[in-house]
Amino acid sequence: MKQRRAQPIAMVLTVAMTVALLFSISSAAETAQEIVVGNISAMTGPTSGTHMMCQSGSRDYLNYLNETEGGISGKNGKVKVKYLAYDSQYVATKAKDGFARLQGQGMVVLTHCASGHSDALMKDYEQARIPLVTGSQGISSLWSDWAYGNYHSGIANMIRTWIVWEKGKWEKAGKPGGKLILGTITTDEPYVPLALWDIDSFVKEQGITLVKETFPKGTTDASPQLLRLKDAGAKSIYVISSGRGAVVVLKSAKSMNLTIPMTNCAAATLGDIISLGGPELAEGYQGEYFFEPMSEDPKITPSPGLVLAKELWQKNHPNESPNDMYVNGILSGMVIAEGIRLALDTVPPDKLTGEAIKTQGLDRINGFDGKGLTKPITYSKDDHIGQKQVRYWVVRKGFAEPVSDWMPTTTFRIPKK
Repeated sequence: MKQRRAQPIAMVLTVAMTVALLFSISSAAETAQEIVVGNISAMTGPTSGTHMMCQSGSRDYLNYLNETEGGISGKNGKVKVKYLAYDSQYVATKAKDGFARLQGQGMVVLTHCASGHSDALMKDYEQARIPLVTGSQGISSLWSDWAYGNYHSGIANMIRTWIVWEKGKWEKAGKPGGKLILGTITTDEPYVPLALWDIDSFVKEQGITLVKETFPKGTTDASPQLLRLKDAGAKSIYVISSGRGAVVVLKSAKSMNLTIPMTNCAAATLGDIISLGGPELAEGYQGEYFFEPMSEDPKITPSPGLVLAKELWQKNHPNESPNDMYVNGILSGMVIAEGIRLALDTVPPDKLTGEAIKTQGLDRINGFDGKGLTKPITYSKDDHIGQKQVRYWVVRKGFAEPVSDWMPTTTFRIPKK
């Protein structure tokens, strides 16, 4: 009798153990391995407003994937992203220290939107075989096989592309005045020399005149510089500055009753300037964009990518005004996630090194547009510039609206060594 009673008990124990084992296997399969994405940016200092928005965008998007999808999945498994950041204050030596620290914490992908860091850290990320996904390529980094851009086509191409745009409009109007004179006014921030790299040679090729002025960082008046540009006959002015510097320029122009059209470089956005200076001051001011902005006129139907960006902003920054540069960061996060997803189609999570993410992931990205946020991004051998299209926008009644179609950017690069 005792043996007969023992048989059902044994069967129950066997079933229970089998269920427990299967549950254990299932749980292990669903547990995502953690990888580290590192960000090195100016979290304090003059450019921190721009850098922090890029950082917030990439961090919020990757956290969104962790929370809604349990991480990033490929055919061979899933990983979650641990996002770590380091404040460089936009100083190269501090950036190098940050890189070493993040590498020691297991970083497999680096991201930021600092053109100066793209160049200054190039030797570090190349030797460490850790890919950089950046919202701001520098000069040398455009040739790096380990740097991947998702925003402008290199900092030196911003003013070059604007010159081409202005020259095209001037030629279409019948070349009034017989000679095109343009102006640029800049602050003395670290990226400005990169933005103007060998610009005199380009200006000569284009057969125009470019008058250059600089005002000191921290000043509250740019009137003397603007007056010299006006007296030189500048028909349009390109502003190379962060948002606060652009507000100084606009306030100075207003005090002078200056009506020369002005366009801000992509280092700051129209949304920044509306927020900092107010819609009345920003009215008529132009900006260059390589993505769809948060400050877009609500009458324009947004892309699915912009809808998501606004949802993430509302969730993570509910008491702040939306910031256009946040989209730059989201695009970096999207490119990183797409690279990881593609790599996981080839390698398992425990083999997901920086080199695997590069060769099996980022190098295979083709026609990726971030849910419509930007023009398609494709990376190929010797060309990691990203998308090469720009669109110019203008402030009207507190919002940004396009004043041009999408157009090709210039693709200047220094000679390859």
